[in-house]
Amino acid sequence: MPRVARIKSETGVYHAMARGINRQDIFQDSKDRILFLEKLEAVKKRSGCLIYAYCLMRNHVHLLIVEKLESIGQIMRRLGSAYAYWYNKKYGRVGHLFQGRFLSEPVDVDTYLLTALRYIHQNPVKAGLVNSCAGYPWSSFNDYMNPGKSVKKITDTKVVLEIVGGTRQFYEFHQKPCDNDLLDIDDVTPVTDAQAKQLIQQVLDNITADDLLQMPIDERNRFLRELKALPGINQKQIVRVTGISRNIVQRA
Repeated sequence: MPRVARIKSETGVYHAMARGINRQDIFQDSKDRILFLEKLEAVKKRSGCLIYAYCLMRNHVHLLIVEKLESIGQIMRRLGSAYAYWYNKKYGRVGHLFQGRFLSEPVDVDTYLLTALRYIHQNPVKAGLVNSCAGYPWSSFNDYMNPGKSVKKITDTKVVLEIVGGTRQFYEFHQKPCDNDLLDIDDVTPVTDAQAKQLIQQVLDNITADDLLQMPIDERNRFLRELKALPGINQKQIVRVTGISRNIVQRA
C-alpha cells in the first residue's frame, strides 16, 4: 500500500525512533532490553549498517543508524518484527507492539550528527531517570566513555570520536544541554482533516468504504489498524473519510 515518502538522507545517517503502540511499554525488565540489543546486533550484521548511538527507554527507543546494504526502512522493519515476535511469545500477547511506522529524520551534517547523538544520550536525564548520561545502562554512552561498563557493545564509536576530537571532548560535549528540536516521542502532532484525508486515501489506494465492508473481517481490520497507526490521525477523522462506523473502527 502506498505510504508517505520519507526524507532521504544524503549521508545515509538517520535518527530513528520507534515507540510502543498506544504508548505502552515495550520493555518489562532487563532481559527484554538485552534481547532487543541482541536483535539489533543481528540486524546490524545482516544489513551491514553502523550504529552510532542508541537509547532504550521504557516505551520507546532512539537509534542513530547509518544505512549500508539495506535501507533504514528494511533495517527498522526487520528489527521491529524480530523483537515483537519474541516479546509477544514471551508475554502471551498478539497484535502490533510498535505504533505504526517508525519515525525518522535525516542527519546530513557532522554538527547535527553530534547534536542528535547527545540528544539521544540525554533522554534518560531529561526524563529524570538518572542524573547523568553515564548512570543509564541502556544507552550507548558508555560504549564511548567506558566500554567495560557497557551491557553489550555494539556501537561504532570511531567516526564520532574523530569528529568530536576524543573521549574528553565527547564527555564535555555531553555536559551541555541540548536545546535543539529533535525527533521525540511527543513529536506526533494532530493533522488537519484535509491532511488526514490525503494520508488515508494514500493508504487505501482507491479502496472504498463499500470495499472495506465487503472484505473478510481480518483483512478489513488490518486496513483499519493501518489507518489508526498513522501519526496524528484520530478515529473521528477515519470515520469521516472512510464512512465506516465508529464502532467498527474502534473494534479493529
